[in-house]
Amino acid sequence: MTNKPKRIALIGNPNCGKSTLFNRLTGLRQKTSNLPGTTVEQRSGTWIIKGQTAKLFDLPGIYSLFSTADDEKVVVRNLLGLKDKEKPELLIFVFDAGNIRRNLLLFSQVAELGIPMCGVVSMNDMALKKGHKPNLQALSEKLGIPLLAVSPNTAAGLDKIPDILDSAAIPQFQIHPHNANQKLENFYQGTAQAGIAEETLSRYKRIEDVVSQTVKIDKKSKSEILHKLDKLFTHRILGFVIFAVIMLLIFQGVFSLAEYPMGWIEDAFVNLAHFSMKHMPAGLLSEVISEGLIPGIAGVVVFIPQIAILFLFIGFLEDSGYMVRASFITDKIMRRVGLSGRSVIPLLGGFACAIPSIMATRTIRNPAERLATMFIIPLMSCSARLPVYTLLVSLAISADASFGPFSLRAFVMTAAYFSGIILAAVIAWLFKIFGKKTQQSELILEMPAYQMPRFQNVFIQVWHKCLSFVSEAGKIIVVIAIVLWFLSNFGPGNSMEMARTDAYRTMSKGNLFTREEIEMQADQNELEASYAGRLGKFIEPAIKPLGYDWKTGIAIITSFAAREVFVGTMSTLFSHGDENLKTIREKMQTAINPDTGKPRYGVPYALSLMIFYAFALQCMSTIAVMRRETGGWKWPMLQFLMFTAIAWLSAFAVHGLASHFFQ
Repeated sequence: MTNKPKRIALIGNPNCGKSTLFNRLTGLRQKTSNLPGTTVEQRSGTWIIKGQTAKLFDLPGIYSLFSTADDEKVVVRNLLGLKDKEKPELLIFVFDAGNIRRNLLLFSQVAELGIPMCGVVSMNDMALKKGHKPNLQALSEKLGIPLLAVSPNTAAGLDKIPDILDSAAIPQFQIHPHNANQKLENFYQGTAQAGIAEETLSRYKRIEDVVSQTVKIDKKSKSEILHKLDKLFTHRILGFVIFAVIMLLIFQGVFSLAEYPMGWIEDAFVNLAHFSMKHMPAGLLSEVISEGLIPGIAGVVVFIPQIAILFLFIGFLEDSGYMVRASFITDKIMRRVGLSGRSVIPLLGGFACAIPSIMATRTIRNPAERLATMFIIPLMSCSARLPVYTLLVSLAISADASFGPFSLRAFVMTAAYFSGIILAAVIAWLFKIFGKKTQQSELILEMPAYQMPRFQNVFIQVWHKCLSFVSEAGKIIVVIAIVLWFLSNFGPGNSMEMARTDAYRTMSKGNLFTREEIEMQADQNELEASYAGRLGKFIEPAIKPLGYDWKTGIAIITSFAAREVFVGTMSTLFSHGDENLKTIREKMQTAINPDTGKPRYGVPYALSLMIFYAFALQCMSTIAVMRRETGGWKWPMLQFLMFTAIAWLSAFAVHGLASHFFQ
């Protein structure tokens, strides 16, 4: 190694052990970023080689350079040095010992670019189980580059990689070397695509010759147990049952395991807010920090347990080899609405939280399918809706009401969940019919070998997913949270002070009210006079046809920070924020609409608001993540406006029907 830092890139097929090798060589000295104009992640890190520093790039795993998918474009952009990218000075090609034939197609294309290369061969233990025994010395001679057997899982052989870097060479395995760089650049720009299929066939003829001379294959040694597992996991009926059970266990884990750390985080930030209020000099700065900034940061950090746990489970499933089987069995159903099997996991994850699920769509290669999946994920009722649903169902349905053998409350709750699923299917179908016409992606899968999850690889991925969320989406969430605090705590002139004084003056006459009741009314008057209250009054004409009053309007606005904030806002309005949920229900159930003399928050109100929250995009963190993943405001704004319009119309219809039958 010279004193000049080298640019070294890892390249190979998906599931070849490349990312595990990258994590081993760089540890936590790495960063992940979305490349401009794409949603494909670029990972780079620092690699210390014999005391010298090199920059190591983990290029996306691909099967061929000649493709229009984002992953392939990113690799080509790097290899050719296009769009402000510096070409790597050296390549390390990562081979899967059990799939040499498949690996050599990509290798033959990369070999013609004239970049010095060496190779590492991983997954040798898995290859032996499949009966594949590559002769590395013979293969090295055929390819014209040094090869080294390594095990990224155990780190075996990794210390010898620096030795083969010095003997890296331009490969001799060049099948169509003439103007390879220009031909690839023309294909990338869409100006020359003819002859690629014929060229691929000629490559495979040469590849078959090499494989027959360098790889010994014993077809009888494949494990019968693994074969039976494949038949079970991909069975057209049992496969779905197993998949449903696994997903149920995962999301149960997300709910139950995340509950405790989320509670600890919330308690920690509440205590921090109390501490800052107590020890900082009284004033505006203290209130902004204690009631605005700290809760805003808490609203970001509190999502981390769900993100971490969900990606941890998904990482284990992917690394074990099961996730490919799950995508395979669900692909046929998803295609009917324009999606593919890769959409299943993100959509199911939406029932826990839309934020990590939208991030999980990065595994979907087809841009149109990925966009459609991201677009409909918020319609999966996330855990943040549960407090809202629970409150509203308790208002609308008595505890002893039943629908056949089922509780009527459970039936209504289930209907709320399924309404989102049905709407999501309709919108996905509309994307298919009216969206940008692209060829629906083919789900070509090679079932990877079953293996124990590589814990270091999974944990590093989880770390970077969480870090990415906090650093990117968190900035927007904190800003909006502080803005909402100001709207709720300030009003024009001295209007809030006068509103509070008016409550004291009016209710103190005749000693008809207790001090607590007076304080509660003063708080409500003060909130009504704030900018948030005035905004609630301003939008009241728009929401009144749905059966909502200005108080509900305030709760809808504040719940944009997080849906469950709705319950907290109603708690402040009805019970001074110190009573339990049961008292809130009682007070809401006994509230009377002065215009009609009927219950203000009865069955029509509850059902209407449930359907509104089932459809409306009431989550600023989801909008922030959509903005990050799509690279602009176009799609998140369309998503917000479209879902809000659908939610309003649906809530209007439900309120009208419910009013006819229940009031």
